Amino acid sequence: MLTKRQEIILRLIIEEYIKTASPVGSKRIQEVMSIDISSATIRNESAFLEEHGFLEKAHTSSGRVPSTKGYRYYVDNLMKRNNIEDVKQQIEEIFKRRGATIDEILEQTSKILSEMTKLATVVSTSENIEEVKLNRVELVPLSPKSAVVIFILSNGSIENKTIDLDSVSIEELKISIDLFNERLSNSKIQEIEFKVQAIVPILKEQVKKYEFILHTFVSALLHTGSSQFKTGGMKYLLENPEFNDPNKIKSIVEFIEGASPFVWFKSHLNNHSKPAVAIGFETGIGNDDIAVVGTNFPTDTGGKGTLALVGPKRIQYDKVSDLLEWISLKIEEFHKGEE
Repeated sequence: MLTKRQEIILRLIIEEYIKTASPVGSKRIQEVMSIDISSATIRNESAFLEEHGFLEKAHTSSGRVPSTKGYRYYVDNLMKRNNIEDVKQQIEEIFKRRGATIDEILEQTSKILSEMTKLATVVSTSENIEEVKLNRVELVPLSPKSAVVIFILSNGSIENKTIDLDSVSIEELKISIDLFNERLSNSKIQEIEFKVQAIVPILKEQVKKYEFILHTFVSALLHTGSSQFKTGGMKYLLENPEFNDPNKIKSIVEFIEGASPFVWFKSHLNNHSKPAVAIGFETGIGNDDIAVVGTNFPTDTGGKGTLALVGPKRIQYDKVSDLLEWISLKIEEFHKGEE
């Protein structure tokens, strides 16, 4: 843990950098500090913070910028909750609109969030598939080189998977489908990945490409009820000076469009409203300049959705976290009002 003085200096540097996107020097820290500390002491403490990985030396300035470790310490230990009443007021009006659906509310809310925060928004929604079962699997040859495997589910939905017959033979597909129908028909989708292990020895004896087939079939079934993604505010995100590099822009666009924020959040969002934060390399991509703040919310089908804001590491974590938690609670209230 840092000393109280080191925490004050780290917090000031981070909050100043969030506002300006410029490296912060000891002179500026001294100007904004509420307690009297000499510039020499500030330099020494800043050097300590840099040495221990909380700050980084700017290449083009004598000032310092926060590191991913510094941001993480700030979010976990120093961040103060901060209301943004004007944004909340605008979003409140959307929830009050008579006849508005939750999809319409989320769309308008996302627009306001992007405009007011200058961050990209990503909304993910998924159906509740806890009771959905696999009815049967069917095979439809398309040509000598391809076929479609059709998974018919108990809720009436259908998943299709096109198979390249250069990868596996039509005979192997037929054997595999017969075994799936015999052993896995009427199984819950969420149990398939576990139950399929019991048929591996049987399939292995009869099908050369059994691993490919199992992976393809199970992946298609687990895709059932998978999240639907909507993004917005990319133009605001790319206005941030951190993302002037074309390579960084490419990695961020791929990150968002690939719905990557939600891979991380699946293991970190354990309740409906408390936001989680992924900073820099915690997001799982090679771009250390990015950060994501997200929260869960209930959907009208009994499933779960996630609302996330994506931006540079100097996101105003306090305000964004407060907003997302508030929005999640508003969505819960909206659903209760419809019951």
